Parts: sequence; structure tokens; C-alpha cells
Amino acid sequence: MKPRTNVFALCCFALIGLVLLFPACKKESQPIRVGMVQWPGYEFLYLAQQKGFLKEEGLNIQLFDFVSLSDSRRAFERGQIDIVTGTIVELLVIRENSYKLPQAFFVTDFSNGADVILGRKPIQTISELKGKNIGVEPASLDLLTINLALLQNQMDITDVVLVPMAQNGMEDSFERKEVDAICTYPPTSVKILNKGDANILFNSTQIPGYIVDVLIADKNFIDSRAEDLAIIIRCIDRAIQYSHDYPNEALAIMSEHEQISVTEIQEAYRGMLVEPLKTQMDYFAPEGQLFKALEIALEILRETDVIQRNILVSDLINQRPVALALSKFQ
Repeated sequence: MKPRTNVFALCCFALIGLVLLFPACKKESQPIRVGMVQWPGYEFLYLAQQKGFLKEEGLNIQLFDFVSLSDSRRAFERGQIDIVTGTIVELLVIRENSYKLPQAFFVTDFSNGADVILGRKPIQTISELKGKNIGVEPASLDLLTINLALLQNQMDITDVVLVPMAQNGMEDSFERKEVDAICTYPPTSVKILNKGDANILFNSTQIPGYIVDVLIADKNFIDSRAEDLAIIIRCIDRAIQYSHDYPNEALAIMSEHEQISVTEIQEAYRGMLVEPLKTQMDYFAPEGQLFKALEIALEILRETDVIQRNILVSDLINQRPVALALSKFQ
């Protein structure tokens, strides 16, 4: 009987071992799907993946490139991705259009000159756009940019003609003279300006703190994967530091993904404030800049009938992943 007892005990221990291992196996089988568009502010996530930082932490992250904010937003609304990179406008539009409860859980950057309105030469000012055609991506940051630019010049949206188009179609449309101006950002803006046919009529330095890029996930996903999101945030922060320590290598990796030169991506970064982990909690407070920017964007999108739901700004922000990421260093 003794040998039989030992075999039974060994089987029990093996079964217990499998049960203990199961959570780790389950985590491995559930990758986090992230949708990205071309924008230098999001490239530190790509750099973190390329350098293996995420893999070192045991995370299975799948990055999907999208050609426009609208495409990535719709993929998120359909549940095809778990995290979407976007602006606060995408955050509001997702809440308006879907059953999801989207929340910003990390600020990647503030645009500080990178977002621009380009006018065809010889147009030099926003006031010269009265009655002109302006290319904008529907239900996107472009609506916030153009509205704020017009307001600063004693104009409103009725003074211009908005022409809806995807961001990846703006270069061709501008070249074919289908529009007189476009709302755009790197790398598209870089490519157009390099051709010498456009003037910068307006840029985001004129609306400091109001164009904010964030990582967005559904509230339920954040609640269930907060620890993993904290790891992603720490890896992004590590990638930002890596770009300071090894700028040549980091810029080469990121510029290739953006499909622009190293010089051009350096110029793009001069037009934005990339936010490290240590500054993040300041933005998530009720009086923080993220909260203020969302209030302004919500007001403008209500006035233009893009937003009709009763939306509370406080419901659109979740600081838990950042708090968890910071606690790792305390």
C-alpha cells in the first residue's frame, strides 16, 4: 500500500502545482491589444516594445498601426483593441458614440506647436480663411483646433467650409488644391511643409495646455488590468529615459516607424511636451490641466453638436494605473 500512497501524494502535489501556475498561464494567453496612429508622442510605447522593456516585464503587448484617429477610435469602440492612443477629443467622442466607459489613464504629451493649421501660399493668416475650404478629420482633434483658432480671430465655424477627410489623405488633397488649408500634425505636416507650398497659420503654442494626448481604455478593463497598465506606464517612462541616454539609437527607431527623418522627428519633439511618470499625478487632479482641457473640449464639442450626451469630465479620468506605477518607486 505504501507505494500507492506515494503515487497518490505525488499526483496531488502535481495537481496543486498546475493550479498555482494557471493564473500565470491565463495572463500569458490574454495579450493587451494597443491601437496606435502616427504621432511622435506615442512613439515611446513603440520604443519600449522594440527594446524589449515590455517583454522583460512579462507582458504580451500587440501594437496595431492605424492610418487615422478615426480608424483607431472605431476599432476601440468595436472591442477590437483594448487601449487606444488618442487625444481628449477621441476620449469624448468614444463616450458619445459607444456603450463603453472610456477613461484616460496616462498623459503621453501636450502639443506645444506640433499641431498646426497649414494654409496654401500666399495665405498667411487665419482671417484669410473666411469662406475657404479647410480639410479636417471628422470627430477628431481637428474640430478643437479649428474652433479655438477661429475664436482667437473673432470668427466661428460658420465662417469657413469644413471638408472631411482622413489624416492620411490630407497631403494628396492639399497637393491637388482641393482645399485651401488643413488641420494636421507630424508626420503629415512635416511632409507638406517640406514641399514649400504651405504657410503655418496657427499652431498649438497659441492654445497651450489644451491639446492633450493620452492613453485610453475602458473603465472595466482598467479595473481588471490596472497592474498591467502600471507596468506599461513604467516601460514608457523607461523608454523616455532611454531616449535621453541614447538619443541617436532611440530617434532612429522612432523616426523609421513615423516614416520621417531623424531631423524631422527632432523638430516634432520641439513642438510638444513629453510627460514623464513623475509629473503625471498633477494632471489627474480636479484642478489639473487634463481636467481643464477636457472641460474646454467638451464645451466646444457641445456647441458644434458633436457631443449631445450628459458627460461628466470626472468620469473620463482614471489615475489608478499612474498611482500604482509611482508606488513601485516609493
